Amino acid sequence: MQNGRIIRNTFYVQLASYVGAAITSSLGSLIDGVIIGQYLGVDSIAAFGIINPLMVILALIGAVLANGARSRFVRLMGSGKTKEAQNVFSLACALAAGIATAVVIIVLVFSVPITRMLGATGNAAALLPKARAYMIGIAIGIPARNVIWVLWAFVPIDNNRGLPVIASAVMTVTNILLDLAVVFVFHGDTFEMGLVTSISYIAALLVFMTHFFRHNTFLKLSFKNISLKCTGELLEEGVPSGIHRLGHTIKGIFMNRLLAVIASSAAIAAYSVYGQAEALLVPMAAGIADTVSALAGVLTGEGDRPMMKHLLVTSVRATFIFTLGVSVISWVFAPQFAALFINGDSETLKMSIRAVRAYSIGMPLHGLNLIYQDYIHGIGRTRLSAVSGFLTECGFMILSAGIMAGLLGADAVWYAFPVTQVLLVIYFIAVIFLENHRLNIRPEGFWQKVLLLPDSFDVTEKDCMDRSITTMTEVAKLSQEVWGFCEAYGCDDRRKYLMSLAVEEMAGNVIEHGFSKDKKNHSIDVRIIHKGEDYIIRIRDDCLIFDPVSQLKLYSDDDPAHHIGLRMIIRTAKNVRYTSFLRLNNLFIKI
Repeated sequence: MQNGRIIRNTFYVQLASYVGAAITSSLGSLIDGVIIGQYLGVDSIAAFGIINPLMVILALIGAVLANGARSRFVRLMGSGKTKEAQNVFSLACALAAGIATAVVIIVLVFSVPITRMLGATGNAAALLPKARAYMIGIAIGIPARNVIWVLWAFVPIDNNRGLPVIASAVMTVTNILLDLAVVFVFHGDTFEMGLVTSISYIAALLVFMTHFFRHNTFLKLSFKNISLKCTGELLEEGVPSGIHRLGHTIKGIFMNRLLAVIASSAAIAAYSVYGQAEALLVPMAAGIADTVSALAGVLTGEGDRPMMKHLLVTSVRATFIFTLGVSVISWVFAPQFAALFINGDSETLKMSIRAVRAYSIGMPLHGLNLIYQDYIHGIGRTRLSAVSGFLTECGFMILSAGIMAGLLGADAVWYAFPVTQVLLVIYFIAVIFLENHRLNIRPEGFWQKVLLLPDSFDVTEKDCMDRSITTMTEVAKLSQEVWGFCEAYGCDDRRKYLMSLAVEEMAGNVIEHGFSKDKKNHSIDVRIIHKGEDYIIRIRDDCLIFDPVSQLKLYSDDDPAHHIGLRMIIRTAKNVRYTSFLRLNNLFIKI
């Protein structure tokens, strides 16, 4: 059996990249809030909170395209369609910049009515000038921000895990320095605070562009042969992310307007602090969910049910431990966190502390709900993921706050979050039960039911063989097992020989050369599949990037005995393909 070490390690390494970049990025908004709250006053932090929901909608196109394109990209790569995958990336970048520019123009033209719609009305009408000014300043950088969304999703897949963190750090440092300059040098207000955030987006984009100057990158920005035919597919794939973010915006508008009716600007300021806690803490869970979505897409393309189970088990364990720790820390330090934004107003400070602690209560369940929602998206269940995203960000939140408002007043807004997480657990249990019944899923066991994979997803257990190997002795043993596996299906001697030779040559080559290149522990996952008339070998390792197919083309034909085994396999197999993404070598051989 495969031990899942490669997928588990890839999950944690990719997780570090996604979470590191997401947290670093969220610090920009957090820093804006801290400096505005400390130096520009309660009205300014309330105005900042009013505009926050709009920032989600302004980044909507980038998020939709990034998630939709990545989901399609990894499935295409998993099934070997590399040219189509490349087109998906270039198209996503072009659409992200173009559509975002048009959206920003609309926002600037209709800035006043949009600001009123966001909640600068009723008891909060006096906040309109400051809120509108911040919105205009920050909207300028949205085209750059949306392209960053796409690059964020793709660059780690293209074996460059560190660049998103570096770009995020540059964005954060730029934002901090310019924020301080606005306050202490230029004596600016909310417009200038928004504008410097836009400048920080542009700085991060320039860092991301350095990826395309590296050698051996798969991603290429090429707009010559872009096909618009798959635009609809990208948008459809990204619908769950779009609805999730749209729901977040609707929720924010509803909560701001609810507080404007039942409370005061102090409650709106407290909700702004709540929003900053969310902006800081959500990326931690979202980074895990993002990793699950990317890996689930790859494994779906490969049709690998056992590794899907390993992925979910690993992610659930990591999420619960991580979010539980974050929850405890955020509860303990809620007073200090709230004090970063609220200065000299005890009533607002007390409400802000309650808001942050209410959020911390719901964090563990929120993390589990989020990874399952993104898992569903990763396996291609777009509509179900879209519905789940809407209920997560909007449906259950608005319902809970609306019902509790009469009893708890402003506190209903923040306590709606933990209540929503309980409702979502009940909802997902119902989804698992109904989908298993609808798809007539027969595999037994809890995790097999949770996977939501129909029986037709892959071959039966008797038609495949999964092994993890680490030594040449295990390679030799597996080569013999493969011979027996093929013989059980009445396979001819020629193909039995080629299958055994392929495992011995390819896996042995990885151990001989790949394992010795660094001081890390490695293993090889080998999967043997009998499907129809074909026999398929999939070999995956996490060693240094190496393409044996391309490398063999460099060997001189003057020495026909050189790597004769590899030559025989590649020349006689029906199909041999190699892909490298997520820092994994994946070799597929069909015989």
